[in-house]
Amino acid sequence: MNRNEFINYAAENVRLYLPQTFESAQVSVVESIKENGRKIPALLIRRQGDILVPSILLEGAYNDYRSGKSLETCVKWIADLRVKYDNPKCLSDLRYVKDYEAIKNKLKIKLCDLELNRDWLKDKAYTLHGDFAAVYCVTICENEEQTFNMPIVKQLIEEWKISLRQIHEDALLSERAERAVLFEMDAYISSIMTGDGSIRNLLDGKTEWHPEIAEAPILCLTNNSMRNGASMILQKDLMKRVGEIIGSDFYILPSSIHETLLVPDIGIMDTSGLSQMVKEINENEVELCDKLSDKVQYYDRAKGVFENAERRNQVRTPVTTNREFDMGKAPVFA
Repeated sequence: MNRNEFINYAAENVRLYLPQTFESAQVSVVESIKENGRKIPALLIRRQGDILVPSILLEGAYNDYRSGKSLETCVKWIADLRVKYDNPKCLSDLRYVKDYEAIKNKLKIKLCDLELNRDWLKDKAYTLHGDFAAVYCVTICENEEQTFNMPIVKQLIEEWKISLRQIHEDALLSERAERAVLFEMDAYISSIMTGDGSIRNLLDGKTEWHPEIAEAPILCLTNNSMRNGASMILQKDLMKRVGEIIGSDFYILPSSIHETLLVPDIGIMDTSGLSQMVKEINENEVELCDKLSDKVQYYDRAKGVFENAERRNQVRTPVTTNREFDMGKAPVFA
């Protein structure tokens, strides 16, 4: 079967592998628009009364089928995933989402490249930070196996009657509960190779770092879970502290949505070399779903802001301003 035939077959036969409670469920195929311009076919299996329904992305099942797995195995996997995601406790009644006070402690931020995500961002509430858009989400439920994050759309903000600035501040406060982690990349790679799993968190106040004597002066900034940790660069107090540890202005390499790499501006590496390195790594080693951006940023300690590193050195070129709270607007040029 080709891709479309497989998708149609899955939609027509998935009920055979679902519990009786799904007997009258409506099954439909949609094109799910995801980050970074990805358009992925997905299966929606909706029972009467379901308010929030997970999108079962079909690319993985189709790839398994092409690799030699049977149709039955692949379609059963789709059904099993729908049952696994069926969590009435956290999904059956989402009326509380309309109560801002009830959800503000569950706010999260996901960074993405503004230029690559214009279609995906059309209905989302977001703010602009350098070349990045900060998208706000509500964590509906979370455990070791799965996390349901619901992006906040503009319509919901209008119902809340809460300013985008307030949502941004509350999201930053919520994310502080996930402890920030700053460590040397060399030490991290070494810990993986040796299997000891121990790395020093340079934010603990007990460890000094001297980039001028480091073999590869590159630090990694993320959160304790190492999931969607790139948003740590929006924590201004944290970035000030990081600047004190590094001892200079520094480059921010958008390694992925899960972390950023920080390189001190001490004359060892230049902007063009760093930009080329990021592009090559993103192209060859980072999954498209995890890609943040190719655009290296530069953090100025005196100003306390970051900006596009390449444009920073260009004279008489339009520069994207940090218009953080223009909800849903395109970047402004000055």
